[in-house]
Amino acid sequence: MRFILGPMASVVLLTVPCLLVGQSAQNASAKAEPLDAYLSCRYGAGLSVVSALRMQGEGLRYRDVPTAEGQKKVSIIDGYRLMLSQGEPSFFANLHIERSDPRQYARDKDVVIKSLEYAMDARPPGPKAVWDHLPYNGFDVYSVTDNMMGANGPNGIYVLFRDPTQTIVTIYFLGQKPEHRHFGTIQEHDAIVDKMLEDLTTCANAPPSAAIAGNLPPPRTPEEFDQFVNKYYMNPQPGRIAGAMVTLTSSGVLEIGDAVLPIAAFFSEVFLANPALLPEWTTVIDKQPGMAKAVLDSALVWSKAGGVLQLPLPSLMMGDLYWGAFFASGNPAYVKKLVGLAGFASEQNDMLTWATGSRTKFMLARNSRQHAVLRSILEEEKRTADKPTRELINDVLNRDPVRMQQEMFAFRDRQFRSGKWK
Repeated sequence: MRFILGPMASVVLLTVPCLLVGQSAQNASAKAEPLDAYLSCRYGAGLSVVSALRMQGEGLRYRDVPTAEGQKKVSIIDGYRLMLSQGEPSFFANLHIERSDPRQYARDKDVVIKSLEYAMDARPPGPKAVWDHLPYNGFDVYSVTDNMMGANGPNGIYVLFRDPTQTIVTIYFLGQKPEHRHFGTIQEHDAIVDKMLEDLTTCANAPPSAAIAGNLPPPRTPEEFDQFVNKYYMNPQPGRIAGAMVTLTSSGVLEIGDAVLPIAAFFSEVFLANPALLPEWTTVIDKQPGMAKAVLDSALVWSKAGGVLQLPLPSLMMGDLYWGAFFASGNPAYVKKLVGLAGFASEQNDMLTWATGSRTKFMLARNSRQHAVLRSILEEEKRTADKPTRELINDVLNRDPVRMQQEMFAFRDRQFRSGKWK
């Protein structure tokens, strides 16, 4: 395991939980992710996925969409482009499946709805398109459709919002020449659309299939736990949690003292988010040995009390717990708590208080370079913060973490040499 700050003159100074700052391996194995459900779904009505492209790169990106108020940006942290066909060249639908930055999802949703309204209003003269809005199988669905069977057949745009996972699915139903169609009437076309929507939303709501789960072994080493925990909030995988609990002992991750509290907080937040799975998971917890059971029992108790945010512990003891809970949930409330702890970096009279603040400040700086969502939350927090907090966040976002680390070491050494700290 890699300790970013290296050996310390005192074990309490600036040690960093290795599970929370390491970068994901570039050759990490494939993972089951929420968006993958759309890719692996078996669509009826003769439809199949004939093309699937994943967005390149990692981190926070944006796409421009037209609205009546001009171009607006919509955030994306992951996405696929799928083409569904009833056999080439009968291309039926083009799907854009995207996850928004959780912090920006509400605004993204509003912008996309306004863009759909703009598309309807900007249509050329002719038969009026049909606007519809309804809840459907856990999604909030908006649509603009053309019910004419003309030369290119009916087409339309559906947008499906899945609020719990901040997912936006845009479906472009494609017009087809008569010789390419597998339907003869508008009613037959609409029946295919209805079947496709049923299959798509059912797949999105279902847990990972056995086939997918079979390709996803549980984390077996501390490094694999690092990868699993570090970005869980971006792609929650409750189907892998039972396996991860089973391998807590054999992996050796609990032998790393600094990993124990983040791991407990991580599982606590996962338990809190998945109450329906607790009976199954409790059975697994009861079978774990020694330290693993103690950690998981604590996580279970914390989740039943409302999670890490409800723990009645002094704030200086909470940093590791906040990190573990954030990486399980992406909840901005944990980042706000961490920013508060980072403020203690300005304390020079008490060694432990300074160490807590400096450690937290460094971790925020380091992790904000690796996690676009964290950086976005910090930027948002800065806009409403008081002056000292704004200056702290600016420092976190703009200073080189390595230089920050070096300055922390230098300050620590001066304090010891001067006899102010012992």
